[in-house]
Amino acid sequence: MSPFSPPLSLEPFQRLQVNDGLLITAARWQQAHSYHRARQNIHYQALNQGGIVWGLGVCLMAPPSDVADAYRDQRWLQIQPGLAIDGEGNPIVVPEPMAFRIASVPPEQEAQLIYLCLRYVDPEGLQGQKGRDFVTETFRVEETTTPPHNSQIELCRILLQPGEVQLQPTLDVFAPGTNQLDLRDRPTVQTRASVEIKVAFLNQDLAPNTINQIGTRLSALLRACPNLYPPMQGIVLGSVNWQPELLHSLGADLLCLTYAQCLSLTLAAQEILRAYLGTGAVMFVEISAEEAGIAEFSRVKEQLGAAIATLSPKPEFAELRQELETESRAMDTLIHQHVSDLCRPLEKMAEELGMPLEPGVPFTHPLWLQPFVFSQLPLIEGCPIHLKTWGGIVFAIGSISKAWGIDDQVPMSRETIRSAQELGINLLSFAQYRHHLTQLQQPSPPRE
Repeated sequence: MSPFSPPLSLEPFQRLQVNDGLLITAARWQQAHSYHRARQNIHYQALNQGGIVWGLGVCLMAPPSDVADAYRDQRWLQIQPGLAIDGEGNPIVVPEPMAFRIASVPPEQEAQLIYLCLRYVDPEGLQGQKGRDFVTETFRVEETTTPPHNSQIELCRILLQPGEVQLQPTLDVFAPGTNQLDLRDRPTVQTRASVEIKVAFLNQDLAPNTINQIGTRLSALLRACPNLYPPMQGIVLGSVNWQPELLHSLGADLLCLTYAQCLSLTLAAQEILRAYLGTGAVMFVEISAEEAGIAEFSRVKEQLGAAIATLSPKPEFAELRQELETESRAMDTLIHQHVSDLCRPLEKMAEELGMPLEPGVPFTHPLWLQPFVFSQLPLIEGCPIHLKTWGGIVFAIGSISKAWGIDDQVPMSRETIRSAQELGINLLSFAQYRHHLTQLQQPSPPRE
């Protein structure tokens, strides 16, 4: 299923108007029931996302005794009883264990990923149901090679290896191998997210490993959202280039660039960027403290601050204290000068793009307040983060994205990772809300 909830239907409801003497026909009675079902389903869709309520486990099994010899192989699964609700609000009840045989035949030279799903079946669409007083709402088990959609509930997925398919027990449930059941992506019922954000990043002039690194960091931030800020969910659309049609069709709320990419933008790319920011979307530009040339200054300032804090207040140390404070102020001046030099090209670009020129990031800005409150920005590798904004452009000096996940090369404390993720969620929230408020002021396209 898609990580985003599909848009709800905007068709108005029609209900039966009951008056004295109304002739109740089968069609009218059916309409009355359909009205209540539709109301129930849209209520569920508006507040929740489909998924498994309980049960519906999947396990390997021996072929049933009553099947033909041609089908007595190692392709059989048993689906356990359970309950699910699909993305359209329909309940799916599996009352007893049922056998299912995997039918897919993978290509000869490559593995094939298949999905085992449940789909709700309305009995009105089945043959042989007319004339009965009662019909049973049922379901269908579907085997597909495409990711599940809104009306399907994923039970498991299997990576089938080329050749004869022989399903095997899963040795490690957190890292299933080929021909083994993978249950890690089964959806569970949950509250519908009220904030849905799309993120993309520019791939121009980036090495493949850098592209993978950026995508990994953004994915780590979005994975943290359900636990840190449940109303938000998002998706990384991937890397993009300066194609106006592509940017428009993706509808990304946030576009991430490196500082070097930003400096190398052509006039044509800037015009595309102007149109993109005009939709209310946000551009996030980042440069590490090392690349910015302030990492060493920040570390020296931190050491000076620690020395001043531990210095004895006795009069004989007053001169030394004054020297240390003077050096600390000198580091502040150097850092401020470097930050100003880095901001100048972006400020000029923002002015040319028609962005408002704000003095830094005021404490009333959503980046400081929503949904998490910050009075000071986190330290990453001993260097404080510096933030600047110009309308829809956000500039971060310091590798805030490095702390959105786990970096084997640079171990960080839990507090650092948490603070960086919360600041990242503030960035996502600002981008989505700015985009949303801008789009609310745009005329609606005509209905087809």
